[in-house]
Amino acid sequence: MMISRKRAWAFGVGAAFVYAAAQTIQIAAVYKELPVAELYLYELPVWLSVIAVSPIVFWLARRFPLFGARASRNFLAHLGLGTFVLLLQFVLVELVRRVVITPIVLHTGIASTRPALEYAHAADDHSVFIQAWMAFRIYAVFFLFVYFAAVVLYHSVRYHSELGAERLHAQELETLLAKSQLDSLRLQLHPHFLFNTLNTVSSLMSKDVSLARRTLARLSDLLRQTLSDSATHEVHLAGELEFLGAYVDIQSARFGPRLVVEKKIEPAAARILVPRMLLQPLVENSIHHGMRDGDSPLIIRIEATAGAGSLELKVVDNGVGLRNRKLVENVGLRNTRERLEHLYGTRQEMRIEAMQGEGFCVVMRLPARIAEERPEEQRRREIA
Repeated sequence: MMISRKRAWAFGVGAAFVYAAAQTIQIAAVYKELPVAELYLYELPVWLSVIAVSPIVFWLARRFPLFGARASRNFLAHLGLGTFVLLLQFVLVELVRRVVITPIVLHTGIASTRPALEYAHAADDHSVFIQAWMAFRIYAVFFLFVYFAAVVLYHSVRYHSELGAERLHAQELETLLAKSQLDSLRLQLHPHFLFNTLNTVSSLMSKDVSLARRTLARLSDLLRQTLSDSATHEVHLAGELEFLGAYVDIQSARFGPRLVVEKKIEPAAARILVPRMLLQPLVENSIHHGMRDGDSPLIIRIEATAGAGSLELKVVDNGVGLRNRKLVENVGLRNTRERLEHLYGTRQEMRIEAMQGEGFCVVMRLPARIAEERPEEQRRREIA
């Protein structure tokens, strides 16, 4: 903030020097016998005084805003106050001319000709107030315009700053709300998944205790992965597939050869970011609604292709399908759709397609953002 103010002051002072030069050129065309340097030195305080009184102008602008319920009354107040400020400004100009500029012009030899010396001593013939009044009459209309321009500029900068602060606050609130909703959606999936897995282990305890223990150990690994970075909403697809593998091992312990999970993943898609626990609810949905009676296996195929700045994921199964039933999105499908909308907005797409004959296909299209490889992952890849 301080840097911006310093730059603004530097720009204002620089503009004063430039305007003084432009005004000097016009005056020099009339007083051709006077040195340009002398005219410039006497003109410079007029424009620097604009910068000098600007804090007063900005204070008055803050105290009497030109916009709002009292705009008309405040405008009249500015006419009187502005006139007083400008008169004060030109008294300041004449004091600087007498105390600073005239000694410089006389002692440096800039005013060496008779007309130049007379111009330099002109201030001695009148009082400061008379000189100020004469200058005020010359510049009054223009500097009143500058005064009101400064007031409007102050309000513009202030309103722009307030609007930017409000937008930033709104964005922060929107981000916090989205994060809260994402956390809520993901927390809904955890107990849903956990209870189903524990039911699987419970059923195995009466059939194969050794397998039940191995399944519990796999569940422990799965929960450890889930809780290791619970604040992160996205992981690379390879990590999500690793998590899904643990879940599939648990379900395979229950269903045995009746469950087959195939993967067809393009290498370029493996490092693209996807939401955590994106695939597990979809695979669970296929198992819950698609498992066939008898020994016929349920085949679930996961496909991932990357291209044209997007990642396309498919979860396809050959399950029982709708069989004349209406499609109703359960917790897993509904939460997946809502999480994608919160994370990617309109840049995502999710659709559910009934396969020809039997089975389902869930298609998701996400923006392709490459995940940065973590050091431990890089070391693991190098060792492999």
